[in-house]
Amino acid sequence: MMNPESLIGAPVALQAPDGRVFRFHVAALVPYAGETYAVLEEDGEQGQMLVTAIEMTDDHIPAFVVQGEEDIITSVMEKLVARSIARAMEQEQAQDCDCGHHHHTHDCSCGHQDHHDHDCHCGHHHH
Repeated sequence: MMNPESLIGAPVALQAPDGRVFRFHVAALVPYAGETYAVLEEDGEQGQMLVTAIEMTDDHIPAFVVQGEEDIITSVMEKLVARSIARAMEQEQAQDCDCGHHHHTHDCSCGHQDHHDHDCHCGHHHH
């Protein structure tokens, strides 16, 4: 079984019913209701985002199925925005610390926060 995290940044080409091909990349993976959804971001100026399910073909190649259910799309995008806000707040708090050390937060897009914070042992708790 393939590790879904390896899909982050992968190029994806989606073909419309009229034959036009649209190019995306996997921007994020978001767990929701026991499934992991891939959020695709269109390459180019518009940067349209799509929520897709990941299904494996018989050849063990991931296929991205665009979701049409509004509740899934809304929930996945809300989780993605909440995660982005939480990361931004963590980075802001780390920058605002006056302990004299430089703090980094590593972003691997895995969705887990607790195991990526760098501990500089300055005596302050950074989140």
